[in-house]
Amino acid sequence: MSVGTDQIHDFNPGINASGLFWTQAVPMGGVAVDLDAGSASLVATGLAQRDFFNIGNALFGGGPTPVPASVSFDVRWSGRSSAGRVDDATNDFTFTFVEDTATMTWSATSGGATYMSTGPSTNVFAVIGKERNGSFRPD
Repeated sequence: MSVGTDQIHDFNPGINASGLFWTQAVPMGGVAVDLDAGSASLVATGLAQRDFFNIGNALFGGGPTPVPASVSFDVRWSGRSSAGRVDDATNDFTFTFVEDTATMTWSATSGGATYMSTGPSTNVFAVIGKERNGSFRPD
């Protein structure tokens, strides 16, 4: 079996006219960060998506017609294990970060069916941070 041939759902908002894909704004209040404490959260409920069924159809079309879908997720970072900073004066870039763990629960609906995680899954390595670069530098 080749990679991706067993995929039966691909939830995403589609490809923007600019070419930007797999990116969607999260409602206000959906993100909270306390870098000093090493904690953050990303919560979204009922984000409108389309189910393209597989990555090839999502990127190139030619497969089944996408159907309306929605996704919800709750990601929490905590457990600060270390912190650091990267400075690159040549490229006018600074990144301050905290290494954490992250937990996530999620659900999705498509075609009348609901899919969900069986509980929070935990990733033992996660990073939250604050970046400054020359392109988005405040005056």
